[in-house]
Amino acid sequence: MSVIGPSCGLPSETSSGCGCAAKIEQGGGKAAGTAVATAIVAAACTACCLLPFTLPAVVLASAGSLIAVLDHAHGQITKLSIAVVLCAWGWIVWRSRMTGLKIRSTVLAAMCAATVLTATAALWPAMESVVFHELGVAKKPKPPAG
Repeated sequence: MSVIGPSCGLPSETSSGCGCAAKIEQGGGKAAGTAVATAIVAAACTACCLLPFTLPAVVLASAGSLIAVLDHAHGQITKLSIAVVLCAWGWIVWRSRMTGLKIRSTVLAAMCAATVLTATAALWPAMESVVFHELGVAKKPKPPAG
C-alpha cells in the first residue's frame, strides 16, 4: 500500500497511464470562429446599412460647427489676409528693385486676384445686404397683419 495514493497501472484502452491526466478536448474553437464570423458580418451590415444614414449627418454637423467657428474668426482672418497681401506686394516690389528684373505677368495677375479677393472679404460686411438683395435671397419683411 502506498502513502501517496493509489498506485498507477499500465495504460490501457480505457484508462490513461501512470501520472498522465486524461486529455480534455476543448470545444471552444468552433464557438470562437462563429463569434468572429458574427462580428465581421455585423460590421459589414453596419457599414452597408447604417453608415450611409449616419455619415451625412455627421459630416453636416461637423461642417456647420466649422462654419460657425470661421464666422466668428472673420475679422481676425481678414486682418491677417490684408497684412499678408500688403507684405507680399512689398516683397515683390522690393525684390524687383533689388534685382532689377521686371515683375512677371503671372505674378501680377495672382497678386491682383489676391488683392481683389482680400478687398471683397474686408468690405463684405458693408456689401452683404446689397448683394443678397440684388440676388433676391434677402429676407423680406412680413407685411403687418390686419
